[in-house]
This record gives sequence, structure tokens and C-alpha cells, in this order.
Amino acid sequence: MYMQNLKTKPAMTGRMLRIGLGIFLLGLFGYALVPGVFFSQLPTGRVNAELVTVRAPIDGQISYAEPRIGERVKRGQTLAVLRDLPDRDVRLANLQAQSTSLAERIAGLDQQAAAMEPLLQRLGGDSRNFREAVISNLMAQIAEAEARVRQAEANARLVDAQFKRIEPLAAKGYASRADFDRRRSEVDVAQAELAAQRRSLERLRQERQAADQGIFLSDSYNNAPYSQQRRDEIELQRLALTSRKAELEAERAQVDRQIEAEQRRRLQMGEAVIASPVDGVLWRQLESDGATLGISLPMLQVADCSRIFFEVLRDRRSSETLSIGDSVMVEFERNGRMVNHKAQLVGLRGDQDVGREFAIATAASADQLRLIFSVDFASGNGGNGAATSQVQVQNGQAEACPIGRVGRLHASDTMIDRTTRRLNDLFSGS
Repeated sequence: MYMQNLKTKPAMTGRMLRIGLGIFLLGLFGYALVPGVFFSQLPTGRVNAELVTVRAPIDGQISYAEPRIGERVKRGQTLAVLRDLPDRDVRLANLQAQSTSLAERIAGLDQQAAAMEPLLQRLGGDSRNFREAVISNLMAQIAEAEARVRQAEANARLVDAQFKRIEPLAAKGYASRADFDRRRSEVDVAQAELAAQRRSLERLRQERQAADQGIFLSDSYNNAPYSQQRRDEIELQRLALTSRKAELEAERAQVDRQIEAEQRRRLQMGEAVIASPVDGVLWRQLESDGATLGISLPMLQVADCSRIFFEVLRDRRSSETLSIGDSVMVEFERNGRMVNHKAQLVGLRGDQDVGREFAIATAASADQLRLIFSVDFASGNGGNGAATSQVQVQNGQAEACPIGRVGRLHASDTMIDRTTRRLNDLFSGS
């Protein structure tokens, strides 16, 4: 019994060794097949970055700064300078010359109006003197007419008294019929003369009243004397000059406002410094140095390194499904070792889709989609689990913006997937 037990132990030990060796060989063989068995692995992809287009804030001539295409730039770093166009100086000079010309024309109108003032005063004096003379003359004529009216009234009374005396005599036959008729005729003539003198007096009084109002009724005056007519003509000319002066002053005020606006614009926008809007890489210069640009026209394109994307081409007919927001792991080689970073699916595009513009254009066939992942570089870790989010520098270029770098994408992040990647890192490091 004792001898049988001694023979069984070595047999069991050999069997366990053979089983262990088989498991080890199976593990090595399985490890070679793990990428296709335990987790899903998409084809390799490429690192990309979104392009930010910088546009001209003013019209001007571009002068580029020191950074060149492909060099790293920081947010706020000067990329170019836009200087105002030379023809702006010509425009300002033209506006100033126009304002000076308008001022000279306004001064000329003031001189013409000033030259009219003495003439208007003289003609006004002549008109007043004439009116006073006419009124004085009319007053004398009115006085004479009143005297003639009184004389006609006295004559009419005398003739009427004589007629009344002869009338009873003629009725009794003491006066001849001829004397009676002559006396009656004298009464009629005296009455007519009195009426004529009264109408003449009334006409003179009307002329006096009109003359007091500056209206002269004599045919030779045309309602006003020549001095008054001439003064009215000059007054109309002065009013026309005043109206034209107001128009020129309004035009000059508008030109002065344009000059002020142009001067303010030149002080504020005579020169514009174009700074990088993001941390990234100067990717493309859309205009040559010294070119003339209009406002809002594109000048530069900067690859935004603050947010890195990973693009993978995928067959539309693939059974593997991913949705926007799904998390994956992206694997890159850095300094001789593979580094894993978390990523999130943010876009699915075909060639016909219009979306964000990337630094490197990826052409897809008709049966392919472009899967766009946003990569979190701060989550990078190596095989030993140490964080490697610090920026590495090689050949004078920062490695925090690895545009164009090729990597692999793992669609799952299970325990088997992580263990397999760590074994891969371990064996690669050894």
C-alpha cells in the first residue's frame, strides 16, 4: 500500500506539469488571437484637428509675423498685422478738401449778403423819404381840396339864396324868365362843383391812407416807388443767398461728421493685430504677404490643438454599431511605448455631408463612413499606469498636437480588453 502511493505522486506531478504547459501554450496561442476574439478592433485611424479660420477685421494690407506654416502657436500670439489701405488717406484728404471748399462758398455768400446790406439800407432810406414826401404832398393837396370844398359850399349857398329870392319875383312877374332860368342854372352848377370837389377830397384821403401803408396809387409808381421795388428785389436775392447758405452749411456739417467718423475709424482701426484664437498649429496662409484684403475675408487657418479628433473609416455594412456619445479607447505609440487615451464618438459623416473642417482631409468611398472621435489626452497612461499627459518635445516641436499620427481604436473597454492591452504593453516594453 505504501509503495503504491509513492508511485502515484510523481505521476500526478507530471500530469499537472503537462496540463500547465498546455495551458501556457494555449494562452500564448490565444494571446495572438485575442484582438480578434475577446474584443472588437476597428481599422487604424489618424489623428486630426479642427481648423479655425481667421478673418480680416478691417480692409488693409497683410504683413505676416514670424510664425510659419506648421509651427506651433499659442492663443493670443501675433500671426499677422493688417494696415489700413493707402486710399483711405486719399478719402480723408478729399473730405477735408470738400469741407474747405464748402466753407469758402459759405464765406462768399456771407460777403455777398454783407455787400447788399448798405444798398438795402440806402434804398430803405430812399423809400422812407419818398413815402414821407408823398404823404406831405398828399396832405397839402388834401388841405387845398378841403379849401376848394369849403369855397364850393359857400358859392352853392350864395347861388341857392339868390335863386330863392328871384323865385317869388319871377312868379309875380317882377323878374324876367331869363333871369330865373340863369339863377337856377347857377344853382345846378354850384351843386355839381361842390360834389366834384368833395369826390376829389375823398380820392386824396384814400391816397393818403394807402401811402401810410406803403402803397402808392399813382400809375407812375406801380404801387411802389422804384427805390422800394429795387429794395424788394435785393431783399429777395438776400433771402435766396440765406437759403443757399443754409443748404451749404447742412452739407458741410454732414461732411464734417464723415471726417470725424473717418478720423475715429483710422485711430481705432488704422492697424489691426491678428492674433491666434486658439493654441494650435499655423496650418495654412490663405493670402500672400503684402496682399490687400477686404473686411471679413479669410486670412489664415489654425489647427485647434485644444481639442484633438481621431478619424476612422468604417464599412457602412459592418455589423458593429456605434452611436454618438459612445466611449472607446484610442491607442497611440509614443516614445517607444503604446499609450491609451479615452475617446468619445462625436460624429458620423459621409463624403456628401457638410460639417466641421479638419486639417487633414480624409476621403471615404461610397460604402464607408468617417467615425469622428474626440480624444481626451489628459487620460493617457502607459503600461505602468503612470500619467503621461505632459507635453513631450522632440526636434523642437511639441507633441501635444500629433496631427497625422496613426493609431488603433478599441471599440470596447472590458476587463479582458484592458488586461490584453497591458500584457501587450508589458511584452512590448520587455
